[in-house]
Amino acid sequence: MFARIARLVAVVSVASVALTACTPPMPPEVKAALLEQTYTCVEGSVSIQTPETMAGAIPTLQGAISGNCAGMNLVPAAAGQTSDLFIGTGKPADCDATTTVPYALDAGVVTATLSTASGLILSPATIAGIFDGSINNWDDKKISADNGGVVVGSGPITVVPVTDKLALAAFAGWYQKLTGKKFAAPLLKPQSGLAVADLGTLPEGSVALLPYSVLNTYAVTAMTIPIAASVLLDAKTNPTGSMPDLSGVGSAGTQLVYKKTGTNVSLSLNYDAKPIPPQGSDVAPAPYQAVYPVNLSLCGKPTKVIRAVARYLLRQDAQGALTTFVPAPELIRAESLDVVSVGLPQPKLTAPAN
Repeated sequence: MFARIARLVAVVSVASVALTACTPPMPPEVKAALLEQTYTCVEGSVSIQTPETMAGAIPTLQGAISGNCAGMNLVPAAAGQTSDLFIGTGKPADCDATTTVPYALDAGVVTATLSTASGLILSPATIAGIFDGSINNWDDKKISADNGGVVVGSGPITVVPVTDKLALAAFAGWYQKLTGKKFAAPLLKPQSGLAVADLGTLPEGSVALLPYSVLNTYAVTAMTIPIAASVLLDAKTNPTGSMPDLSGVGSAGTQLVYKKTGTNVSLSLNYDAKPIPPQGSDVAPAPYQAVYPVNLSLCGKPTKVIRAVARYLLRQDAQGALTTFVPAPELIRAESLDVVSVGLPQPKLTAPAN
C-alpha cells in the first residue's frame, strides 16, 4: 500500500509542474507519504494514557521519538494524572478529548485452550451453540464437521464467562450480518475494558471471546497459548475460514469507511465492500469482520508538541511497534494524520529536477 502511495506522490509531483495560480488541496494519502520522508520535531514532553495491551510498545516508541527528535519526549501518565494523549477503545479517562481519530484495529476473537489441536475452525452456528450451551463437548459432530471431519478434542467445553463489551458487539454484528439472526450468548458476561488479569489461567478445554489485543498480551506469559479460531463462512470456497490474524483483520480494515465531523474521525464497517488486496497480491485475504477501532485522542487544547507526538505515533514506522493490535489501514491512517497535524508544518511537493 505504501508503494502505491509513493507512486501517487511521484505522479502528483510531476503534475505540480503544470500548476500555476490554482493549486488543489493535497490529498491526505499524499501528505502521509511525504511525512514519512522526514520528522516533525517540537521540543517538550507529552504524557499519554494507553491500555495494558500496549505497554510493551511504549519503551520502543519512547526510544524512537527521543532518538529521532532530541528534546521531544513521550511520558506515560501516572494514575489519575491528566494526560495530553489517550489511546484506547473506551471513553478517555482524565482526558478532555477535543480530537479523536482512529489509531489501530482490534477484533473480537473466539479462542480455545486445546493442547490436542494445532488449529481450530468454527462455523457461526457452532460458535453460537457453544456460547448458548447447546454444544458442550469437544467431540460434538458439528465441531468435527467444521474441521473437515477431524475430532479436535474430547471432554467438556468450559465457557469462560468474562468478555469485553466491544469485542462481543463487534462479533455479534458480524454474526447477524452472516446469519440474519441475533447473536444470543447467555453464557457470556460482558464488561468494559477487559484485562488480562480478569482471565486468570484459562483451563484446558475452555473457550473464550476475547479482544485480539488481550489474546496477544495473554499469550506472552501463558503456559498454553489459546488457539484463535477461524470462522468458517463457506466450506467449499474457503475451508480454512476467515482468520483472526494480521491478514484477516487487516483485510477487514480495508472495508472501513471514515467520517469526519469537526476535529474527529469515526469509522464504520461496510460488510459488503470489496476488500483491497495487500501490496504484491491480486487476491485479498478473507476479511475477519469482527473488527473495531482503537482511537487516539488529543486532550484539552493541543499544543504543537502534542500534535507533533501524535503525528509521530501515526507514522508508518511507529505503527510497526504495535504487536498486539493491527496497524490502521493506510488510507485511514492518512486521514488521521491530516486531522492531528493542524497547525504543524505541512509537507510540500517539489518539482522533479530536470
